[in-house]
Amino acid sequence: MKIIGKILFFNADSGQGMIMTADKKKINFSVADWDDFETMPSLGLEVRFMYENALASSIVSMSYVEEEPEIKETKEEVKEVLEKEIVQKEIVQKEEASQELKETPPIEEKHEHFESDEDVEEIGTNEELEDELGQREESVTVTMNLPKAVSNYFMVIEENIDKRIFYKKVDGRLNYVVIRRFLWTTFNNLCEIDLHILTPKIKALSDDLKRMASIYDDFLSKIKYPVLAYEEVFLSCQSEYKKIRAGAEKTIQRINQLKGSEKHLGSTLKIKKEELAKDINTDEFEVMQDELKSLNGTYVDVVHMMAELDERYKHDMKLLNEFEKEYKEDFYDLFDADAKKYQKDFLEILSAQAFTLDAQLWNQAKGSKGLRAHFHKSGISGEFNTRTYLKYYLDTQDSSKATGDNKKLFELYHYLVSLQKEHIMIVLGDVSDALELEGIIKKEDKVYEVKAFIDEKSALKWAIKHSVKVLILENILSKMSSATFLQYYKKYVLVIPKIILLGESKNSDLYTIHKLLSRGASSRVIVQDIKELLSDKKT
Repeated sequence: MKIIGKILFFNADSGQGMIMTADKKKINFSVADWDDFETMPSLGLEVRFMYENALASSIVSMSYVEEEPEIKETKEEVKEVLEKEIVQKEIVQKEEASQELKETPPIEEKHEHFESDEDVEEIGTNEELEDELGQREESVTVTMNLPKAVSNYFMVIEENIDKRIFYKKVDGRLNYVVIRRFLWTTFNNLCEIDLHILTPKIKALSDDLKRMASIYDDFLSKIKYPVLAYEEVFLSCQSEYKKIRAGAEKTIQRINQLKGSEKHLGSTLKIKKEELAKDINTDEFEVMQDELKSLNGTYVDVVHMMAELDERYKHDMKLLNEFEKEYKEDFYDLFDADAKKYQKDFLEILSAQAFTLDAQLWNQAKGSKGLRAHFHKSGISGEFNTRTYLKYYLDTQDSSKATGDNKKLFELYHYLVSLQKEHIMIVLGDVSDALELEGIIKKEDKVYEVKAFIDEKSALKWAIKHSVKVLILENILSKMSSATFLQYYKKYVLVIPKIILLGESKNSDLYTIHKLLSRGASSRVIVQDIKELLSDKKT
């Protein structure tokens, strides 16, 4: 069936949200069920949707819906349910109208114009509903106290954190809140290019990150919307409160049914009264007059039933509202205090999970011929990592004109750059010279990650796994010349470094030699050249 409601909240990152209907029923929904292509979900937006099997579908904003008569009528009914004072005034007015009908002088009408008593819908009795609901409650008893309800919720949070506590030992971190959208975009794109990189280990890491993120999103929504936390953590545990709430919902449904009957009866009475006025001199006048009185009596009974149910509904809602108000502030204080204890752990574990998944994904991608070919064909140069992949997209954008999502991507790129250490590789022919130079550069700046080699093969393996920014190379190495080493480097390593060559150089079209120094150049001069090259790099 079609229902009208308002969006209580919507998380644009996860695509999950909640709708509240006029009778305060909360219904979860996903952006996948959103069918309005002109308006996106937003807080407070009035929507219409199909509701079947406890699921919302075909959701559209009311601005998207053509204002058909039945839709207007539904909206008015929702408004009347919420504005109970207006309902009461209408009932009084209808009682006055029914009295006026009783005093109408007898008039005749042709019998064939009347509907039979069988055409009047069975309206039932209030006693049947009262038997189902039970006697009125004069107060609401607490089923589960505040500390226990809050403790039960955070017990689940703590269990999930404890299951993943080992992630705190992971060296790296990627802020999940910042990187989440691009991380999953990258994950999906790489798997689409080469499905073989989705190993069982990577699949398990991604699934576990999604589970933890889902728990965190729920946790975050409760922090952001305390009313939601109050309802789902505390009120949902109160059986007596829930029973009265369910009874109030049935009562309002019964009122709506009676309103339909009252509307139908009122229309029928008006028609019959008009038809009687046309032909007052008939042999069947008294019979028709009795039928009119009987129908009018049924109409008055319906109005009376509506008034009785409305009074019960107001009574129950007053109990519920007083109960909610009594414990609300204490719950907020207790929930907020406990939430602060876990939010830091949540973010630390999620960020470690994001780092682990990202590292494993790109480590697997490095061995994919399909991905290497795709990067080469697309003109993507640099180390196989998220930063390189993001930079490839941002190179086509103007950062000064970026807005919205693109602006966030530029911010993400600068964040990734801030995490990346500058890798410097030294390849010399003498082990003592290599180690000495490595130590001096490390002392100069701890931001540098420096690695020295005399074995050319080991150097190439390290360069494949790390994004080397500066390569310090001697023209004569242990087993080959610098020119031969650079040929192998070009063949196996994707990242193009800036090169400081010690010794004589032969012209080469493979790489640009950025600094040419003598083999006896001092460490101070080499360090100064490194700083110049790194300060000139384009980020």
